[in-house]
Amino acid sequence: MPISFDSLLKTQFIANRILATLALMTIFLLSSFTIRSQQQQTKSQQQLKLAAGIAKLGYWQLDNSGHLQLSPEAARLIHQPGHSNISQQHFVSLFIAQQQNTLNQALNNSLSHQAPLDGEFSMIGTDGPHRIRIMAHHDARLPTQIQGVIQDVNDSKLVEANLAEAQRRSHYMAESTHQFMWTVTAEGSIDSVSELTVAFFGKPAAHVRQHWIELLHPEDQARVQERWLYSIKTGDAYSDEYRLRRFDNEYIWFLAQASPIRNEQGQITKWYGSSININQIKMLQQQSETLSLQLQNTLDSITDAFFTLNSNLRFNYVNNQAVTLLNTPRSILLNDKGIENTDIDPTGAMLKKLSLALAQQQVISFEHFYEAKQLWLDIKIYPSSKGLTVYLRDITRQRRESEELKLLRSAVSQLNDVVIITEAPRYAHEKPNIVFVNSAFERITGYNRQEVIGKTLNILHGPKTEKNELNKIKLAYKTWQPIRAQLTQYHKSGREIVLELNSVPIGLTAGWYTHWVSVERDITEEIHIQKQLQLAQRMEAIGQLTGGIAHDFNNLLTVITGNSELLIDELSEKPSLQPLARLISSAAERGAGLTRNLLAFARRQPLSPEAVNINMLIRNMEALLRSSLGNKYQLDLNLSSDIWPVMIDPVQLESSLLNLTLNARDAMPDGGKLMISTERFILLNPDTSSQNEMAAGEYVKIDVMDNGDGIPQDLLDKVFEPFFTTKPTGKGSGLGLSMVFGFIKQSGGNIEVQSEHGHGTRFQLFLPHTDTVSPAAILHDIEAPMPLQNSQQTILVVEDNDLVRQYAISQLRDAGYQVLAAADGHQALNWLASAQQIDLLFTDVLMPGGLSGYELAQQAKQLRKNLPVLYTSGYTEKALTDEEIQNGSIAILNKPYHRAALLNRVAQMLTYKS
Repeated sequence: MPISFDSLLKTQFIANRILATLALMTIFLLSSFTIRSQQQQTKSQQQLKLAAGIAKLGYWQLDNSGHLQLSPEAARLIHQPGHSNISQQHFVSLFIAQQQNTLNQALNNSLSHQAPLDGEFSMIGTDGPHRIRIMAHHDARLPTQIQGVIQDVNDSKLVEANLAEAQRRSHYMAESTHQFMWTVTAEGSIDSVSELTVAFFGKPAAHVRQHWIELLHPEDQARVQERWLYSIKTGDAYSDEYRLRRFDNEYIWFLAQASPIRNEQGQITKWYGSSININQIKMLQQQSETLSLQLQNTLDSITDAFFTLNSNLRFNYVNNQAVTLLNTPRSILLNDKGIENTDIDPTGAMLKKLSLALAQQQVISFEHFYEAKQLWLDIKIYPSSKGLTVYLRDITRQRRESEELKLLRSAVSQLNDVVIITEAPRYAHEKPNIVFVNSAFERITGYNRQEVIGKTLNILHGPKTEKNELNKIKLAYKTWQPIRAQLTQYHKSGREIVLELNSVPIGLTAGWYTHWVSVERDITEEIHIQKQLQLAQRMEAIGQLTGGIAHDFNNLLTVITGNSELLIDELSEKPSLQPLARLISSAAERGAGLTRNLLAFARRQPLSPEAVNINMLIRNMEALLRSSLGNKYQLDLNLSSDIWPVMIDPVQLESSLLNLTLNARDAMPDGGKLMISTERFILLNPDTSSQNEMAAGEYVKIDVMDNGDGIPQDLLDKVFEPFFTTKPTGKGSGLGLSMVFGFIKQSGGNIEVQSEHGHGTRFQLFLPHTDTVSPAAILHDIEAPMPLQNSQQTILVVEDNDLVRQYAISQLRDAGYQVLAAADGHQALNWLASAQQIDLLFTDVLMPGGLSGYELAQQAKQLRKNLPVLYTSGYTEKALTDEEIQNGSIAILNKPYHRAALLNRVAQMLTYKS
């Protein structure tokens, strides 16, 4: 069927439209390609320019005319900005003088002979030479010029030098940290191994270098050799893990690493390698999977709260403790909830810290008070790119303990006892340095903290510090045993102090104690008091012994004295024999004087106290004291005008002062000065006073001070002991000071001595103040008995000593008295209970049988109310009170007594009765 024209036109139209469309598409594609090509070229140029800037490269070209064209980058690199065209001569002058000729020849040679140029030159810089690499090549199309690049290689050279130094340090560190070190030639043969490597294998170094493959575990040999050959072939750094056979045939895992060293041409010249023992790491790796499985359970079972937050600070993990702490179910917390949805942070302070840690990517640690639960929490926040890990630890107890520790530290600082903490040395060369002392240490030793911290306790030691105690302490320190000791130490001023210490080790960690704590009590005063007590006890014991001896001796002297008098009378017709009898009497008198001194020391001598003005007594005996001293001596009296009267025996006090004066004179053989002073003294608290035997009260103090030789310290405690003397033989009896001591003690006072060898001696006498007026004498001595009918008077003599009793009976009967005799108190009571006439009871004070003379007299008063009593004794042992003897209410005849004294005293008693 023929095609119609319309159809033909329509078909032609469609074809034309298709062709036009195709043409447009072709033009579009060509245009797009052209645009993209231009953009790519621009981008490539920019990238090339950027690369040149990063690599510090610049372009240059040099022609036959000697002109050098520089790109902007090249001009900047050689510090010629803005100069794109400079002369060859100027270019060469920019480099150091030693290289200018070499650079100029190289440029000319490259330009004339088309020789390549590649070298490093040092350009003159403000901070010293600057390394520049210059490269050039010849383009055959441009025969009259050369082109090249300039590169700043100064930084890279510094990096290479630093790298080489780092490699040397690495080698040294490897040796010191027990790493295996080895080197390999460029061909792959080991040429050196470290000594540590040789020691590990237990084989010669040559064997290790040649047969190292055989030292690998059989399972590792093929793999290791393959990887090593690959690194040798490619030059890639080598890294591998393998097992090496140790000298004991045990295989140990190592991590081996090696890096090539290249020359300037890029060729490998050496390999440096190291092997690190990773056996423990491998063992840990084997456990890692197990640990990974246990991690979840561990996080849930740890005692502290732990949770993680995502980058939006929403919970994405909470452990069981965190669920309990926040008191919110896990399902709710993990449902897009944050910390603000709990009650732990009502103020938002914790949320701010979480945000800060995430923003700054810094670990933050702080303490937070969980008010709703009254808990203190130690919170640590660990940031990461994906969020935060938060660890919360309950430190409520630690805070409480910290407060208690502060209180304890405050209490320790206020203790009266010294507290010292020292380091516990582990090794012999270490010292137990002081790290802490309390305030009591400063108060007792005189040193402040700054002076002793970091030092040892030797700072307190001195010549009298007990070495045996120090050795005991050192042994305890070595064996970590608590120790108790007593040490003489020294105050900063040099004064001796005695400290009783208790030291214990503390801080046991890893089998070692870290410190020693010593609590030390100042017992200086206590030791002084103990010494005084021991001295007092010793003196008391000596006094009792002395008194007992004096008692028995007086009984003997009574008989000797009395009978010697009778003997003298009987020998009146034999004058040639009377001197012998008088010699016996004189010896007895001297013995009596000796016993009086002994009794004075024993505080048993008979005293006649009266109210005495001490100043007046000293003034009255001043002439005697000066004459006793002599012309070489100066006597100074410093007598206070407002002292109190004292009740004391003035004769014995004068004797005591004279005795002290003579002792002072003997201590100053070349002359010197003696001072006697008086003053009031009030003792308020005897417990804190050195005069520990004195009661609180008012005293008159007499100081007797000389500037003589002094007394050595080791003899001070003995000066009051009877028969002790420092004088040469024959120049002292040793009873002078003991008599003074006994007299002062018996009078209710105290005596102290202070002395230092070469600096004189000071005696202090403390006499108690009294308001008592001296009593009038009840009995007065009479020259002879009043005339009485002695035969009408009966005397009961009670005496346990047979000799003394017989002597007294005979003397009284000779005087005309009727005498009844008793050997003890019980016999005397039998007489007293009878109807026998008894006009006077004459009794010894101390008697056996459990009944003393005083007790006998008391019972006699009940039987015979007005019966007078005359006591006799050579030593009363306090059977009679000092007060009764001193106030005259008791009549006593002291042994040894003479016949006249006996008869006079008996007559007085009978006369008084009449």
